Amino acid sequence: MLNILFPKYCPGCRTVLDQPDILLCIACRNALPLTHYHRDQNERFVHKFYGRLPLVQGTALLHYHKKGGAQKLIHALKYRGRKDIGHWLGSWLGAELGQIQSYQDFSAVVPVPIHPQKLRLRGYNQAAIFGRALAESLDIPCLETLLIQTQMRQTQAKQGRWERWSKQDSFALNPKYQMLMTSVFTGLDYEYHDHNPAFQPCKMSLLLVDDVITTGATIEACGSILTRELGASLSCASIAIA
Repeated sequence: MLNILFPKYCPGCRTVLDQPDILLCIACRNALPLTHYHRDQNERFVHKFYGRLPLVQGTALLHYHKKGGAQKLIHALKYRGRKDIGHWLGSWLGAELGQIQSYQDFSAVVPVPIHPQKLRLRGYNQAAIFGRALAESLDIPCLETLLIQTQMRQTQAKQGRWERWSKQDSFALNPKYQMLMTSVFTGLDYEYHDHNPAFQPCKMSLLLVDDVITTGATIEACGSILTRELGASLSCASIAIA
């Protein structure tokens, strides 16, 4: 009855879905442009950041094309309140990464943050929805507030390359967690370290996640903070990559 009164539509083609627990019709699901980067050990993701950010590895679930399946899914996730899409995609990618050894040793997932003003308007951070499900699948913490966005800017689609580059000063490590993260994840014991020059702190391995990667400026800005201020070993994952 509820499905008749409040029909659920496929975000890909807008046809009515017969079953309320299905997110995409079969045709749109089969047409999704999967990258298989993590399966094929494809280096294209990492190559995008050469000379900009030292990534250990990186993957995206989907290729992003204008008016394509990935764009429609992300649009529904961000602007139509379809948080279930973010959870589904995060669980999907998490299940795949859980079968690959190199993706099983992360300390935590870190979603790219959004500005508090935008968070109030939208009600949620789409990258955090995706990251939370991904972290749950990998059985690791999701540190949703480790990074903060300090300046709100235009959406990427409306920005030029210079404006995207200027994102470098738009993010920061949350002061609330700065000392805690530095001590807990790097394993620093200053007294022990002072008396043992050979002591090597434990380096954390973080998986930075976002919804879609175009120029990579946002990932570069956030990733640089994590590697510079926390000394983290960094990998990255996203729903889609252009």
